[in-house]
Order: sequence, then structure tokens, then C-alpha cells
Amino acid sequence: MTVSRNISDIFGADELLALARLDVEKNQLDSALEKLKSILGAPDPDPEAISMAARVYAQLGLFTRAQDLFRRYLVLHPGSLNEQFQLAMTHMNNSEPADAEGFFNAILASTPTHPPALFYSALLLSQQGKTMDAKRSLDILLQSAPADNLYAGRGKELLESIDAGLQASFQDQRDQEAATGKPLSGDTYQ
Repeated sequence: MTVSRNISDIFGADELLALARLDVEKNQLDSALEKLKSILGAPDPDPEAISMAARVYAQLGLFTRAQDLFRRYLVLHPGSLNEQFQLAMTHMNNSEPADAEGFFNAILASTPTHPPALFYSALLLSQQGKTMDAKRSLDILLQSAPADNLYAGRGKELLESIDAGLQASFQDQRDQEAATGKPLSGDTYQ
């Protein structure tokens, strides 16, 4: 008769965490999650395990579970920008824009030039039709981040997209005015 042993009976928490790190690097998320869940089941788990498990859940698209773990981590380390940002992204990916916006705003209140928060905040604002607010965030991003920063490049593309959309919208309005012979949307200065 063979005796079934739990992975935590074989390895210590520090060993499990190191092995989980390797699994995540190899994108073996199932194996990583097994180790991380064993760590999380113990009293006072290592905060790194909490954060890593949250990221694994986010990668798996289990955003509610990821949010719970990011919040748990932030109780222990309330000033952690990375986990605050990751929590905001889980809300954005879970179609919870108001929650995502709140977390982006909290990050930007403490670190006004945080490139990822500026970019995703602007993206969220543009999706909500708040183009001027989005452009303000992008202007801050482009003025504060180095030109070779990933988010500066993406921010420039988003700004160009917003400007192209505004230009197309303006042109559509002018085309409608020309077709009807009447000014649209409040042009009452005749």
C-alpha cells in the first residue's frame, strides 16, 4: 500500500516558492498554482506567494480570484504600485471600468507619472468617450516617460488614434452639414 503525501510534506515553503517561480518562468501554470496553493494554505504565507498566485490567476482569466489575492497582498504592503496596478488591470479585464479607474487614480495620486497607469487610464477614458481627459493623461505620459519606454510608444499610438477619431468625427459632422445645408450640434450662431 502506498501512502499519498502532500507536496508541502516533502518541500518547505521556501522551496515550494522557488519551484513555483521556476514553473511560472516556464509557463507551467498548473504546476505553479499547485505549489502556491499549498503555500497559501499555511498560516502567514510569504507575501511573494500571494502576489505570484494572484498573477497566475490573472493569467488564467480568473480575475475575481486574482483580485482577492491582490487585495490580500495590499493589506500587507499597501504602497505596492505593482500590485495596485495589477489589481486595476484585473478590474479592467473583468469589465469593471469604474473599479479600474479608481485604482488607476489612486496610483496616479501617489505617482503622477507612472507610465502604465497613465496609459491604461487614458485607454479607459477614451473607451468611455472622455477624449479630452484621455489626451491629458497621454500628454503627461509623453512628457514624462523616455521616448523608448513601451508605454510612451503605445501612448503616442493611442493619441494618434484618438486624434484620427476626432478628425473623422468632425469630418462626418461637416459632411452631414453639407448634405442637409444645416449646421449640426449647437452651431446656432447664424
